[in-house]
Amino acid sequence: MPNAVKSIAKYVHKHQGEEGAIVLRELCEALENDKPFVLARLYDIPPQAFELAMNLIVNWRLDRYLTKRRFAKYFAELSD
Repeated sequence: MPNAVKSIAKYVHKHQGEEGAIVLRELCEALENDKPFVLARLYDIPPQAFELAMNLIVNWRLDRYLTKRRFAKYFAELSD
């Protein structure tokens, strides 16, 4: 996920004040803080920003899945 976040940070810096940058920043904040985000907002951003958002979501989901698996494994090992 660090690469996805880094790419978004570069995009946001380059496109400051533009709708795509604002939406990407808010998406990152929502994922980081476990807050709701209206996905329909992604339809109105430029294609490059949309691709960055999709990449972030895929990586975020994978990270959460792997973290949960690691926690389950560690707790199972402690139970044995």
